[in-house]
Amino acid sequence: MTAAIIAASTSIVVAVLAFLLNQYGQARQERRQARLARINSQLRDLYGPLNAMVDANERIWEALRKAHLPSAAERAPNAGTSEWRRWRDEVLQPANRRMRDLILAYADLVVEVEVPEPLRDLCAHVAAQEIVRVAEVEEDARQPILIGHPGDAYVTYVRRTFASLKKEQAQLLRQSA
Repeated sequence: MTAAIIAASTSIVVAVLAFLLNQYGQARQERRQARLARINSQLRDLYGPLNAMVDANERIWEALRKAHLPSAAERAPNAGTSEWRRWRDEVLQPANRRMRDLILAYADLVVEVEVPEPLRDLCAHVAAQEIVRVAEVEEDARQPILIGHPGDAYVTYVRRTFASLKKEQAQLLRQSA
């Protein structure tokens, strides 16, 4: 009789333990899947497009520098060459606007708790450039560029965050397989 009770108790303990371990494993898998879904969304909707546009803009900027980019003074409102204004108005600024729009539309997908400074700086720069453009159209040469492009800080942030998310995505995919 004692052996039967021990055997029954052992069976119950094993069944409960198996159930708890299964629940724990299932909860971990669900958390992993939820994290993977968030990372996929961050990459698809925000950091992937930002990274692609940053790469394109950086290639254009480097080509402009090799082709003798005008000095900063020559890029000031109403002082730049018509060629510089075409590159700025038709290529660089539209890409900056698209990046700003992505940041504003998908701010909930940023990795950090708050929107990081390089992203805020880009958004502010785009707004400041809009005023400069209006001043040029109105032939008001007195309008300074109040907020410059965040430059390397922005490029580094986007590339670093994109790479970090891709690495984490790959790890989660390996764990899920």
